[in-house]
Amino acid sequence: MKNRGLEIILIVLSTLLFLLTSWVFINNANVALFVILVIVIGLFVTTITLVTRQKKVTAQQADEIATLQQEIVKQRDEEATMLANVSHEMRTPLTTITGLAEGLQYGVMEGNEQRSYDLIKEEADRLTRLVRSVLSLERMRQGNAGDQAENFNVTSLISELIEKMWPQANKFGNEIQNLCEPDVYVYAVVDQVERILINILANAIQFTKNGIITVSAKDVAGKTHLFVTDTGIGMTAEQIDRMWQRYYKVDPSRTIKGESGLGMSIVRELIKANNGEIKVTSKVDVGTTFEVVLPQKSS
Repeated sequence: MKNRGLEIILIVLSTLLFLLTSWVFINNANVALFVILVIVIGLFVTTITLVTRQKKVTAQQADEIATLQQEIVKQRDEEATMLANVSHEMRTPLTTITGLAEGLQYGVMEGNEQRSYDLIKEEADRLTRLVRSVLSLERMRQGNAGDQAENFNVTSLISELIEKMWPQANKFGNEIQNLCEPDVYVYAVVDQVERILINILANAIQFTKNGIITVSAKDVAGKTHLFVTDTGIGMTAEQIDRMWQRYYKVDPSRTIKGESGLGMSIVRELIKANNGEIKVTSKVDVGTTFEVVLPQKSS
C-alpha cells in the first residue's frame, strides 16, 4: 500500500515537471528558475525512486529470511522426529537383546540357548539394517550418494530380481509375472535402480496373498516407464500420501519383522537422485500399481 502511494507521488512529480517545462518554453520564463525547479523536482523523483527500490529490496530480503527460517524450523522438526523415531525403532531390538543376554548370563534360558542366540542375531541384523537405512537416507538427502549413472538394460535387471525374489513371493502364495518389453534401457545408477525395484517388489509381496504381481518395462516417448502391479490389500488416498513419510508403515501387522519403515522414503529419494518420478494408484482390496519413470539418456 505504501509502495503504491510512492508510485502516485512519482507520477504527480513527473507530470509537474512536464508542465513546468512546457510553461517555460511557452512563456519564455526565467531559465535559471526553471533549472532550479527541475533540479529540485529531479532530486525528489530520484529520492522517492531510491526509497521505493530499497523498500522492495528490503521486503524481498524479509521474505527470503522468513522462508529460510521456515526451512530451518522444518529441518529441525524433521531431525527431532527422525531422532525420536530412530530411538523408538532401536528400543525394541535393544530390549530384546538385553533380555536374552541376561537370560543366558543367569542360566534361565537353559534348553533354549540356540534359539536365544538366533534371536540375538536377528535383532542385531535388524539394528544394522536400520542404521544403514538412516545413513543412506541422510547421504541421499545431502546429495552425497557418490555413484555414477550409466546406460543399462533394465529388462535384464528385472529378470534377475524376479528370479531372486521368487522364493519370497512363493511364501505368500504369490506369482510374479514378467511382462517387460525386450531390451529397455535407462540412464541411471544401476545399484540404485535395483534398490528401488527391490523395495517396491518387497512391498507388493508383503501386502499380497495368493495373488499375482506383474512387472513391466516399456519405452514411452523417449522415457522408460517401469510398472509393478499387485492384487493385494491396496491403500486409501490418505495411506498413499503418508506412505512417503519416514517410518510410516501402511499395515504394521503385515509388515515383515525387522523392517524399519524407511523403504519408501529411500525409494523416493533414489528416484529423485536419478532425475525420475514415481506415481502410485491403488484401490482397497483390489491392488496397487507403482509407476517409475526414468530417463533413457543423460539430461
